[in-house]
Amino acid sequence: MEESISKSVMAFITITTVVVLFSFFVWVFPGFFFTNDLKEITTAKPYTALELAGRDVYMAEGCVACHTQMVRNLEPERKRYGRPNKMEDDVYEFNFLWSSQRTGPDLTNIGLKYTEGWHKQHLINPQAVVPASIMPQYPWLFEKEIKVSNVIASMQAMKKLGVPYTDTQIENAPTKVEGKTRGDALISYLMSLGVDTREEGGDLN
Repeated sequence: MEESISKSVMAFITITTVVVLFSFFVWVFPGFFFTNDLKEITTAKPYTALELAGRDVYMAEGCVACHTQMVRNLEPERKRYGRPNKMEDDVYEFNFLWSSQRTGPDLTNIGLKYTEGWHKQHLINPQAVVPASIMPQYPWLFEKEIKVSNVIASMQAMKKLGVPYTDTQIENAPTKVEGKTRGDALISYLMSLGVDTREEGGDLN
């Protein structure tokens, strides 16, 4: 029986069609009824030019491979990482950086926990502030300046995807990021995480 199914073209087409239709109705079809009310109820704010540049560094350096940005509604995670994620928190996220690999700590609300100085020291030499850390060192991030043209291109792309950047904000981006290093941008991004979506009584202990 198994052999006859594996050799049957019709069986292959039928099974594939069923899987595709099932996926369509589960993942795609509900999207037709989605209303964009999230932008009306969210407290999330679009990233500044420097924060957005830092987000690009975050992706380029592969931070997403070890860190999640998805606090689950479990007591141990609430106590350690702060309040769980809500749909509206990520209304301006393109693409999502939730990740699933929890090698390092969750960074959803990391902007509420440490100072800029701590982040800089941690990025240059993680073991200097967390001796048991297995995170690599990133001292070179503070030796190379970010490209202004890349930041402008990122903001323009985000605007096309629905982030409400104004033309003035994009035009003024060079003055916000000029002379800043990739490390400065990454710290700015990390310091922004969880700040705009903060809730009374639901943050880090």
